[in-house]
Amino acid sequence: MIAYARRSLRLYLANRNYVLGVPVLTLGLMVVISILNAVIIGIGTGFPLSAQVQDGFRSNSGVIWAIPGFLVSVGVLAATRNFAMALAFGSTRRHFWLGTMAGFVATATVTGAAAMLLLGMERLTNHWFIGAHALDVAVLGDGNIATTFAVVFVLVLLSTTAGAMFGMVYRAYGPKATTFLVIGCLLLVFVAVAIGMWQRDAVGPMLAQWGAWAGVIVGSGLVVVTSAGSYAACRLATV
Repeated sequence: MIAYARRSLRLYLANRNYVLGVPVLTLGLMVVISILNAVIIGIGTGFPLSAQVQDGFRSNSGVIWAIPGFLVSVGVLAATRNFAMALAFGSTRRHFWLGTMAGFVATATVTGAAAMLLLGMERLTNHWFIGAHALDVAVLGDGNIATTFAVVFVLVLLSTTAGAMFGMVYRAYGPKATTFLVIGCLLLVFVAVAIGMWQRDAVGPMLAQWGAWAGVIVGSGLVVVTSAGSYAACRLATV
């Protein structure tokens, strides 16, 4: 079974620049943009950036918004274009799903490793020599290497598996069902945020205690849901 799943993994990795290189490049561009923003602020306030300005940069969540957009499309294409090719070459649906999930793990691992490397460079250069915080930020664990890897790894995996779920639902049920699924997911996110705001006195201390690991735990649960959803739709998808 592993040998058959490996075929789908090789199909996923056929364009390594797309599935491995572009996510790392996107992460690097986010760092560059953060540095440029710091330079612009520093021109007005002076270098290195003051402690107050650097504290503001610690709330930078650019990495959370920069990565998912592209990686959702990676998952969608893997579930639509690669699905037909894999089955045409004799793969079963289960082997295709397993191989593709292994590919998503590879993308998440490489991107997470790149985030750790960039974080190391950021800390080694005292935040790019001017006090610019791009990865040494609260949402990634305030400079903790392990937390940074975990957050980026789960974020990448969630983005790709969500894309695969949408793509597989499109294959199985068509555009209308996919549209309803997207709307439903957005509504669930809205409800979750609304409940969080409503119960902020109870939720706030818990999030403060867990920090970035709260996102890792919630994200991991969502990865399980999206992976199960993509597999269920894969069983019914048409070529």
